[in-house]
Amino acid sequence: MVDIIYAGLALPLPGKVQTDYAVAVEGGRIVAAGDRATLFAQYPDAERFGGREYLLMPGFINAHDHGRAIGSASLGIRDDILECWLPMLGAQPHIPPYLAAAYDGIQQLKSGITGTAHSHNPASWEGMPDECPRSIQGYRDAGIRVAFHPPMIDQNTLVYADQDAFIASLPPELQADARGRATPPPFTIDEYIALCEDLYTRFHDAEHHTVHIQVSPAGGQWCSDDLIVASVEWAKRRGTRVQMHMLETQYQRLYAYRTWGKSFIRHLEDIGALGNWLTLAHMVWMDEEDRELLGDRRVGMVHNVSSNLRLRSGIPTRYLLVDNTAIGLDGHALDDDQDYWRELRLAWKVMMLKRPALPSLDGLAEAFLKLGLMASARITFGYTGLLGRMEPGMAADMQLIDFDAVRGAWAPDDYPELDDVPAFLLHRANKSHVRHVMVGGRWCVRDGQCVTLDEAAIAGEIRAVLAARDRGVLRERRHAAAQLAPHIRRLYAAWEQ
Repeated sequence: MVDIIYAGLALPLPGKVQTDYAVAVEGGRIVAAGDRATLFAQYPDAERFGGREYLLMPGFINAHDHGRAIGSASLGIRDDILECWLPMLGAQPHIPPYLAAAYDGIQQLKSGITGTAHSHNPASWEGMPDECPRSIQGYRDAGIRVAFHPPMIDQNTLVYADQDAFIASLPPELQADARGRATPPPFTIDEYIALCEDLYTRFHDAEHHTVHIQVSPAGGQWCSDDLIVASVEWAKRRGTRVQMHMLETQYQRLYAYRTWGKSFIRHLEDIGALGNWLTLAHMVWMDEEDRELLGDRRVGMVHNVSSNLRLRSGIPTRYLLVDNTAIGLDGHALDDDQDYWRELRLAWKVMMLKRPALPSLDGLAEAFLKLGLMASARITFGYTGLLGRMEPGMAADMQLIDFDAVRGAWAPDDYPELDDVPAFLLHRANKSHVRHVMVGGRWCVRDGQCVTLDEAAIAGEIRAVLAARDRGVLRERRHAAAQLAPHIRRLYAAWEQ
């Protein structure tokens, strides 16, 4: 059975705007693409869906996320610098992993995202082996592709310094709580790798790319060299990927120089961790001289603009509009809404701060769209040859945008011209304009609503879970974390002097 999806405008590739375009879909793949009338004649019995008011383009890939379901601000966790914000996350109420992934998957699909990278935040380290399969199932039931990586840390769980000395410097009434936060996960490196191996055996889908199991030594300052090397070796052996948080804050950069007398990137090179299997998220405080090395090693990088602004981490020194750079929401979008269109626009506009000599950003619109499509697909799932474009042989992952709604109440009949369409989209489009989303030939969103799961029912279950949590206990946890924050700030402030 062949289905034909058609639209008045199309972006099969970011820089190639087409008119009266259609794709023919069979068995989850695109089997033909081109002029609408030609495909109608070629497949006279095909089911047809679309309209001249739409713009048809590939689905986005969210290259770094945490699948939080509900933004941390809504759960009582105020934005702060990362080093003070992370202890506060332990005070947020736990949402069951299936519900969180299913609900977050729905929100991403409604934003035009057809694949996501999920860096898991365990409710408890002991429970992570049970949480991971449930999260994966939530994404799959929603219909979104997922690159799933359970995290691991084995050092510096509270501060990037001598933790015993830091705890001893605290007031006595804070020391017991701090000591609990400084306790590493109850896993050995071998046990962590065994967990990844089990998930890989059960879920990794190298043929259809519905699920990829990857590995995540969570960040350089939180992971020993032994953990990072073991993770890289496992990923290379299994032909999968490694994703790490890296150089998100200035204190992480300073940690590297205080520990090894060199940049984090140079240290990763020394231990053999750099390669085309590696994705580094955030990368705000990268040294300029490391740029060429990262390019030579074909390391993927993900910008998380909203999150970096909200947590005061900073703005990268210069955006890299190259094949090894992607965009991720981090589960911490500016408006807590998982709006990928707005994230692209924010990145696009912020770039002007670092490139003020540019007369306009319009000429870079195609490059920014590419960050959310082919580049993010490659960095998230590895090069599969199936994602990020609309061509015969590619996976049938696509979004239909209500372009009439993007144009708004009025726009000149001759604007935007075809060459202006990418910039016009980045200026104006948001997730409310995404009307229909297909993943692997299956409709997941129709008329702006999820059709794979009952969104209202899942939201109701989440509300019921949150309402049942003991708010007094949660307030006590937030208070304890807040008591630590001034001492954490004081520690890092001394590093800046």
